[in-house]
Amino acid sequence: MHKSQLDTPSLILDLDLFEQNLTAMRDFAAGYGKKLRPHAKTHKCPEIARRQLACGNCAGICAAKLSEAEALADAGIQDILITSPVTAPWKITRIGELNNRISGLQLTVDNQQQIELLAVQGSKENPVHVVIDVDPEMGRTGVAFADALEFGRFIAKFPSLKLDGVQCYAGHLQHIVSYAERAEESTRLMKLGAAAFRAIAKEIPECRIFTGTGTGTSPADVLIPEVTDIQVGSYCMMDAEYLAVEHGGRNFAPALRMLTSVISANHPGHATIDAGTKAIYVTPGAPAQVISGGKVRPDIAYSWDFGDEHGHLTFPESITMRPGDRIELIVSHCDPTVNLFDELWIVCGDEVIDRWDITLRGCCR
Repeated sequence: MHKSQLDTPSLILDLDLFEQNLTAMRDFAAGYGKKLRPHAKTHKCPEIARRQLACGNCAGICAAKLSEAEALADAGIQDILITSPVTAPWKITRIGELNNRISGLQLTVDNQQQIELLAVQGSKENPVHVVIDVDPEMGRTGVAFADALEFGRFIAKFPSLKLDGVQCYAGHLQHIVSYAERAEESTRLMKLGAAAFRAIAKEIPECRIFTGTGTGTSPADVLIPEVTDIQVGSYCMMDAEYLAVEHGGRNFAPALRMLTSVISANHPGHATIDAGTKAIYVTPGAPAQVISGGKVRPDIAYSWDFGDEHGHLTFPESITMRPGDRIELIVSHCDPTVNLFDELWIVCGDEVIDRWDITLRGCCR
């Protein structure tokens, strides 16, 4: 069917642009001798995870939460790294169950209590594989760089655990507008992470993975020799927030769009569409970009100031909009916007060719 037949608001994914993005990131990483470990928190869609793996040069798939990893496993994905520490005892029991279900589970760790609980879930024959999360001076999760070696030694005491590597992800740097500033700070932090990784690997040879980075810092991070794989996420869809920073989008196209409709246009210079804060995640400073006639329209601005159900478009009075007009938006931030919908409508040109379920929607536990 034609995409004009879709109800609105709906999320649409341009298949050609999406596949171009997958190929571009695969080739970029391979050119520097790195693998990809794409993050499913962006798309929450098993079909996309399968296609990322099939595209090649992948070490596995990342999940932010245990429930995401369980849903990916249900879809047949085997190699999954949970990038946030899982610490609640009832969740660690589920880690043990998941470790018995799939062959390539890994999870990040950052405290001794977590290690002691995980050790009970593994065995010498089927250990729980862990990656030390180091804190890139962000204060969110992870051990300090200076404490990583001692923490690695503590993990090594447990035969039911296997220390696979180190994770360093500086999420706070990904959207710094200046690429030079972003690259300089990420390089400084990743070098500190690399030094911690080298120290651990010297004593614990099984520690072979140094993972981390994001779409915004990946051009700098791949220059760190110790980095083995990059946890990029937004590259496959792209959004207005990344496109607003220097080299944020680089060779990646905005494959994800939101199809909306004008519902009221009674005033010159502005109109109301059917996508407000319940449809598009609010990202201050990076509003959705408007596409009309197949082109980004800088003369038409979107804002959330009409509330939960409605979006506000402003434009020169020379532009005429009518109720029922279709408008596409490059969403402000793809990850949390995707989490508001049940499906992605896959389009080639103007034709809808498939529907992919956002199976991981709401998996935040």
